[in-house]
Amino acid sequence: MEKLPWGTNSQLKNDEFYNRIDDIEHLKNFLETTSLGTPPTILLSGIRGIGKTALLKKIKNEMDSDYLIAYLDLSHSYSYQVGELDEIALMQYFYTAWIDACSKKHLKRFIPRIKEYFQKNKFHFEKIIEFGDYPIPIPEIKDDYSGLLNLVLNLPQKIYEENQNQIKGVIMIIDEFQVLKDLGKNLDSFLWFFRSIIQSQRNVAYIFSGSLNSKDTIIEKISGKTGAFGGRMLTFPINPFTKETVKNYLNERLKSLNFEDDGFERFYSCTKGIPYYVNTFANLLPKNLQLNDKTVKKEFINSLPFLADHLKQLWGGLDLVEQKIITTIINDVTERKMIANELNRTSGSLSRHLNKLQNIGFIENMGNGKYGISETILKAWLKKEYKDKGVFPYRIS
Repeated sequence: MEKLPWGTNSQLKNDEFYNRIDDIEHLKNFLETTSLGTPPTILLSGIRGIGKTALLKKIKNEMDSDYLIAYLDLSHSYSYQVGELDEIALMQYFYTAWIDACSKKHLKRFIPRIKEYFQKNKFHFEKIIEFGDYPIPIPEIKDDYSGLLNLVLNLPQKIYEENQNQIKGVIMIIDEFQVLKDLGKNLDSFLWFFRSIIQSQRNVAYIFSGSLNSKDTIIEKISGKTGAFGGRMLTFPINPFTKETVKNYLNERLKSLNFEDDGFERFYSCTKGIPYYVNTFANLLPKNLQLNDKTVKKEFINSLPFLADHLKQLWGGLDLVEQKIITTIINDVTERKMIANELNRTSGSLSRHLNKLQNIGFIENMGNGKYGISETILKAWLKKEYKDKGVFPYRIS
């Protein structure tokens, strides 16, 4: 039975992967300079569902035999999930990722050396606890974290130096790095400190990847002219598939879909060439039937609960003010003061909520104090919910 991989599948088999040949080759060419002592720092950006994680995991799989690669999804870290992300929690997450990568690579002889590394350096730790087969450093006080940052950020270069006969270099993939915005006022200082440490590393490459649009504030902070990595970071955007690519993909992989010309135009308009939506919607469409504009539009509306499935959890995690901001601007771009008036709040009290909604990619600042919804599937799903039930799903289960 013909079927495409579901949009939720970020670990694709070789025969499921499609088209990103140039992107893969370019990224691998950049990363392979790590073995020459000139490692790149790369910013990989793109909107949610574009396939960044699947792309990164494929590159990891293809380079894993020659390089030590640590992959972190910051959105899955416990400290972020419970709203307690800070520099110490972040470094402990980095540290554990490196040790796990060493273990999987069978570089276990390095692990006993970590305690020695602690002792030779003047790091101030309250204690070192054992976790499994490796030690975890605990700083003396919460604010005294510079020693921990130094240790963890220098660790990958140390790992390379101890194991250069087995690996060509070291690569860290930091996925969903927009989560770093939870550091708040400490974000700038953390990024500059991070840069100051890694700029002297000769055998460690870094990829920062996130669900971002070009206007996201963290892009300026990390790679803008005045940002921490300004002028030293390779920016690599991942774009939606073109109409031609989507058409060729479906013709090759799902031959049972029979689009009329206007039906395909409607399909592309609904999915915007975003692989998550292309795969999910194509799988849900009826097969071996003529699909015209009217049919595809109807099927799209019926499929919205499935297309928006990954967004419902994020929607359910919003507070009532954040949900009402979205429903207030659902029909048009709206000025901040009008949003405040609609919610019977002061304009200043909306800052935290607006920042959060921008951080997760639901809304964007359109300029001149105006906001609009950037996640079109969320917008369509909410409108359907309101049409069907007469109320927005503020208390979704």
